[in-house]
Amino acid sequence: MGPQSSQLVSEEAPQPQRAVRLLLDARKLGDGGIGVYIENLIHGLLEIGGVEIALLAKPGANLQFEMPEQVSWVFDRSPCYSLDELFLLGRRLELSSYDLFHTPHYMLPFGISIPSIVTVHDLIHIERPERFYYPWIAGRLISSAVKRAHAVITVSNHTREAVLASTAVSEIKVSHIPNAIAPFLLDAPTALALPASMLGSGAFFLAIFSNIKPHKGLRDLLLAYRGFREQHLWRRITATCPNLVLAGFGAEQIAANFALSALIEEIGGITVLGAVSSTELSALYRKASALVVPSLLEGFCLPALEAQACGALVVCRPVGALQELVTERDIVAEDLSIEALQRALKLGLQRSLTTEITFDTKHLERYSRGAVARKVLDLYQTVLSAGGAR
Repeated sequence: MGPQSSQLVSEEAPQPQRAVRLLLDARKLGDGGIGVYIENLIHGLLEIGGVEIALLAKPGANLQFEMPEQVSWVFDRSPCYSLDELFLLGRRLELSSYDLFHTPHYMLPFGISIPSIVTVHDLIHIERPERFYYPWIAGRLISSAVKRAHAVITVSNHTREAVLASTAVSEIKVSHIPNAIAPFLLDAPTALALPASMLGSGAFFLAIFSNIKPHKGLRDLLLAYRGFREQHLWRRITATCPNLVLAGFGAEQIAANFALSALIEEIGGITVLGAVSSTELSALYRKASALVVPSLLEGFCLPALEAQACGALVVCRPVGALQELVTERDIVAEDLSIEALQRALKLGLQRSLTTEITFDTKHLERYSRGAVARKVLDLYQTVLSAGGAR
């Protein structure tokens, strides 16, 4: 975790006389990592108190997502990352009832007349774009949002440094406040069992994918696992080769990708589960030999923290945001090559069988919902005490 002395979060921010009236853009609830970020932030803020929360959402979201009764709803059909969102949404919103507007992605609508907070999760559209024009568009949108916002949150120091390097904003404006772990994963370990129909009883590596975009490194993982199997890198460690289990919403996209599906069938020993329940996810983490994160770039990596909360070690590549999360027990590959990832798989398997399961409580407490929400509320209060000055 990098130093934060220059950031806007203040340990001595004045307490407001009444609860902060927050309008939180929740249109991406249920949409990958940002959706989880929104959900954890809502529950964390309600847990610590001091905030009245209204959620900006698409019509029907109140029926789709279960939220506490004290949360109110504001509905608008504006699509995320659209021209309507950028130029018209702010004009439609009635903001006089709120103190702050917080958007959890890098599109800040024009016309927001109250102090605004922007969360920037990553700069993947700039650093590893899927289309040649992404950097041109995303760069301008991020720069505009960061400059117009009253404060900016980044979920890792890696992203914070990237934002500062790509924009002309002051360091004090950009604060590193990480993602939070769901409470059920921080509970004491329990004897959770996986359904026999889901997995056999053998050892396995686990990988969680929110999507299968190139920067997630799924193909690299498959190739590394094939080498791990074919070169028998497991033989001196265990009697049988561990399987590879792919889970998460992104894993469901594999079925529509002929090349990946064919490679998985060719390699063997791979199970594609797709999305799983929270109970099944907890059991997978606790039973896995290691969580493998083959990403080439991440703004954060919530599965890494979730695995640590369940006692599983993490095997990953030397990626900035991930290196902020790993502990001494985890394995970081020497470089970004497939061969280095193969060797990391071997080390991860060996360490999982020769070391005791440990829980770094001090490390994990930094990412509890309450701890993260307190930092966010502190930032809200600092912005309001400054009179909304940018």
